[in-house]
Amino acid sequence: MRRPKKYNKYPYLILLFIHTSLLVFSFYKNKDRKRLFLLLSSNIGLAYLFDYFVVNLFKAYSYRPSIFRNKQLDEITGAIFSQAIFVPFTALFITSFHLDWKFKLGASLYFSIIEKLFVKMGVYTHHWWKTSYTTLLIPIYFLISDKWYQYLKQGHPAVLFASKFHLILITCVNLLFVRAVRRKIRFGFGSFHSWREHFIIGPLYSIVLSFFTAKAMKVDKVRSQIGILCFRLVVDFILIKLNWLKLIGNKKGLPNLPYHLLMIIASRYYHNLVYKKDL
Repeated sequence: MRRPKKYNKYPYLILLFIHTSLLVFSFYKNKDRKRLFLLLSSNIGLAYLFDYFVVNLFKAYSYRPSIFRNKQLDEITGAIFSQAIFVPFTALFITSFHLDWKFKLGASLYFSIIEKLFVKMGVYTHHWWKTSYTTLLIPIYFLISDKWYQYLKQGHPAVLFASKFHLILITCVNLLFVRAVRRKIRFGFGSFHSWREHFIIGPLYSIVLSFFTAKAMKVDKVRSQIGILCFRLVVDFILIKLNWLKLIGNKKGLPNLPYHLLMIIASRYYHNLVYKKDL
């Protein structure tokens, strides 16, 4: 007898509790909370970028938490659980406590077992992905987390900039996801914008805007922030003209103005957070 789909969310919620506990414990025990926050945002940002190619574009696997009725929306929600919580929180825990390669391999085995269990339970499906890929890539991800933290402490310019970019990116992606769920925005091609098209164009839109914002942001220069706002509005205008972007309620793009202003304010804060001297 097949388990009702309404129970699919419970394995995800159990893991949510476990990994959130790891995160809370990591911040509680470690005094270097600013760098840990930057590390966490970069861990999430890297995972988002990975999933954009592997899941959104090439459909390697599918999540089935059965939180939303819409299949595409439900799959992306499962991906958010995995790539914004389960794996990044674990990586932060390992890095913050300087755990050795034995623990990294053990955590990799843990995720591989969870993956196989989820497949058996029908809450996660492989298309062309294999569990062996997870077993191989997870330790590499943990090593990247360790190195990233090391370079943050050294104040490496490229890592500081990338950390700022990731902060802006995950904020942009998450806000757009909430707005899409509320049916305030939709990306796509032609007159009908499918959810699959939305989750192909939307993240790319976030990546472009986030990179430009991170690159151009100069807190002490109002001109740079006006330039960022103009660039964002021009991108919206072009996408609307191409019929690749629909802003529900107004075709002129004005409903997106508060969103762009909010992102500029957040980006100013992130810039200060990353480059503050006492970091």
